[in-house]
Amino acid sequence: MRADRRRSGSAIIEALIATVMLATAGVALITLLGQTEHSMRSVRTSERITREASDRLERLVLLSRSDLVAREGRTSFAGWTLVVTAVGSSLFDVSVAPTDTSAPLLVTTIYRPDTTDDEP
Repeated sequence: MRADRRRSGSAIIEALIATVMLATAGVALITLLGQTEHSMRSVRTSERITREASDRLERLVLLSRSDLVAREGRTSFAGWTLVVTAVGSSLFDVSVAPTDTSAPLLVTTIYRPDTTDDEP
């Protein structure tokens, strides 16, 4: 009769331990899902900002040499800071950054030769 009492008591303890383990696993899973959601939101925001910066950079890359010379310097437009710097007579460094940060998000160098001296 004593052996039966010990066994029924141990079954309750085992059930309690299993419940605690299941609750711990559930809390860990919920925490992981929350972190994953935060990471995905951050990635989507970064992708959107990078895509917008790429669109701004594409517009600058299409400009002619005279347009790049006219835009030389720092310009703020629609939440973006565009910096065009003449590196040489034919090269221009172009960077795009969100206005609220100082670090450029995208940078490129554009080659536009001076064709004013060419003879027809």
